[in-house]
Amino acid sequence: MNINQAHQDEGQLILEIPFYYNFWLLFIVLAILITIFYGVCVLVWQTKDKGVLKNKLHKKNLEIAEKDDRFKVVWDNSQDGLLLSIQGGAVLAANPSFCSLAEVSEAQLKENGLQFLFKDNKAFERLRGEVVSELSIKDKVKKEFELPLKSGGKEIEVSISKMNEKFEGKLMYLNVFRDVSKKKAYERGLKIAKGKAEEISHLKSNIISNMSHEIRTPLNGILGSTEYIIQTRAGDKELIEHLNIIKESGDRLLHTITNFLDLSSLESEELGVVLEKTNVNDFISKILINHKSIGIKKGILVTSKFLTKPFYANLERKYLQIIVNNIVGNAIKYSEKGMILVVIEKVEKDMIIKVHDQGIGISKDYLNKLFYPFEQESKGFNRKFEGSGLGLAITKHLVEKLNGKIEVESEKGNGTLVKILIPV
Repeated sequence: MNINQAHQDEGQLILEIPFYYNFWLLFIVLAILITIFYGVCVLVWQTKDKGVLKNKLHKKNLEIAEKDDRFKVVWDNSQDGLLLSIQGGAVLAANPSFCSLAEVSEAQLKENGLQFLFKDNKAFERLRGEVVSELSIKDKVKKEFELPLKSGGKEIEVSISKMNEKFEGKLMYLNVFRDVSKKKAYERGLKIAKGKAEEISHLKSNIISNMSHEIRTPLNGILGSTEYIIQTRAGDKELIEHLNIIKESGDRLLHTITNFLDLSSLESEELGVVLEKTNVNDFISKILINHKSIGIKKGILVTSKFLTKPFYANLERKYLQIIVNNIVGNAIKYSEKGMILVVIEKVEKDMIIKVHDQGIGISKDYLNKLFYPFEQESKGFNRKFEGSGLGLAITKHLVEKLNGKIEVESEKGNGTLVKILIPV
């Protein structure tokens, strides 16, 4: 029927509307279209989400596989023995290093448990009891055991840690075993060697001490007699010249023997530190008296300068005397002219001694070897200066025993400055 179609009904004109123009029908159609569109959208979204989820799952699987591979590499190649066990002693896994250490197979351990490792089941129960009691209050236990294994007794360092995971409701443990038998044997060997070395050092010190005594006693007699003859026969010039040679040679020999004895005493730790309250300026002035007279004979002026007024300090007098004698003695020995200046001052809680000479100086190459025992810059039978090369080695050792420091500045041909700092 057309929309223009019309007919007469009781004298009225009536227009008939097509059925597909009805409101309810249009609503149904629109609802169907919306439903179809929504369904398509949901399908697209689900497909997209599935793709993303699939990619994420794939990446996660790859990460897990990589972690498993890395764990397996570490597990298989670890130098330490690794073992997974559960409460009660059952074994879940053991790496190759552990199997090699214990000389068992992983299958044997899984079948028989930890007790399979031990010769004596009582030893296993005793050690297990120790570990369990500690693990009850701690998450990790690290101990050293002498384990009576079937493969032989071994000294093992064991680290046992609780794991977060459980196996069939039972606690899991990671056990790390390290064979320290060789290390312990080496330490015992070192201890024995140290004891023997100390025994030899003590024996050497006794020999040197006894020999020094046997040499110094008659030498003191020779020097004393020489001094007496020099004083009583002052008019015999030829005799006095020969006696002075004897005295100088005797003094040199006595100084060398004293250095050897001091070095031996230092090495054996026989020289203990005894602190005494001392007037520092007065004490050092007395030490320098002999050096000033020796310097005059060589035409060298040995002078001292005290920058701090007389002060008292607790000092190891014997050590300080050896230190000053060695440093000033060296300055005189290696100087042909000029002046040697000894400066003493107290700066806060430190005593500082500076010895400045105008002697031959020290080359840069030799400065690094300056404090080595028996080292001298001039060597051989043609060397110009006598000495054993022990003085500075002894001096450095004594300064360090007093918690001090020694520094040397020098240039070949331009003299030397020695600076010593000692806490007081």
